Amino acid sequence: MRNYFITILLLISISGCNRDEIDLGQIQNLNGNKITPLGHAGMGIASLFPINSFESVSNAIHLGAEGVEIDVQMTSDSVLILYHDRTLEEMTNLQGMIYENDWADVQDAIYQDPIFTSYHIASLDDLLGNLENAKDYYFSLDLKLFEPNHPDSYISTYLNALTEIIDRYDMVDNIFIEFKRREYLEKFKTQRPDLQLLAFSNFEDGLSLANEFDLFGLVVKNDQVTKSQVQQAHDEGFRVNIFGLLSKDDNLDAIEKNPDFLQTDKVKHLVKVLK
Repeated sequence: MRNYFITILLLISISGCNRDEIDLGQIQNLNGNKITPLGHAGMGIASLFPINSFESVSNAIHLGAEGVEIDVQMTSDSVLILYHDRTLEEMTNLQGMIYENDWADVQDAIYQDPIFTSYHIASLDDLLGNLENAKDYYFSLDLKLFEPNHPDSYISTYLNALTEIIDRYDMVDNIFIEFKRREYLEKFKTQRPDLQLLAFSNFEDGLSLANEFDLFGLVVKNDQVTKSQVQQAHDEGFRVNIFGLLSKDDNLDAIEKNPDFLQTDKVKHLVKVLK
C-alpha cells in the first residue's frame, strides 16, 4: 500500500511539472511574441501586503514581474491614489468616497485588517517617484470612476492630473490606461492620442471600442475570452491584456491564448513559467 501511494504522488508530481512546460517559442502576439507578466494590484489579493500598496507593487517587481496592474482613483483635490474599493470604510478606518475626500485625509487612513495596519495608501506620484528604476516597468492603470455624474469638467480634471504625472516621469510608453466608460475613452483619445488606451469590457464590446477609437488594445477576463478571439484582436492590430488569473492553472490557461500582457495573483509562478 505504501508503494502505491508513493507511485501516485510521483505521478502527480510529474503531471504538475509537465503542466508547467510551456513552449514559449510558439507564442505569437503583437508584443514581440512574448508575454509580459504583470502583478495584479501588486502581489494580488492573497498577499501579505494590502493590494495597491507600494510594498505590494515593489515585491511583485522584486519577484520578476515586468510591471503591475494598479487601481487608480482621484481625491477631491485631484491627487491620484492607489485604491480599489468604492468606499474608504471597506478597507480603512475612514468613511466616504475617495472623490469626496482630500489627499491630506486619505493618506492618514489605517487599514482595518490587523496585518495591514503598518501600511499606508499610496499616491501614483509616490509610487513612480519612489520606485527604483520605474521606467524599466509597465503599469496598467485601472481607473476606478465612482463619481456618479461624470461631468466633462471632472473628466478633464482626471485627464490633466494623470497626464501631468505621466509627462513628469516620462512614462507615456510604460503606462496603459484601462477604461470602462466610453466618454473617458473619447476624451482621452481626442486630447492625448499618444496615450496607450485599453477598452475594459467583454471581448465583443471591447473590440468594437478599440476599432471605433483606434485604441492600443483591450482588457478582458480570462474566462471570458478564447484563443481565437485573442487572435482576432491581433489580426485587427490590437494588444490583449488578460486579467482574472487567481491560480497556477489560470496562468497556464491564459498563456496558451497568446495574449500580450497577463495580470496575475500568482506572480512568482507566472514569472517562472515565462522565463
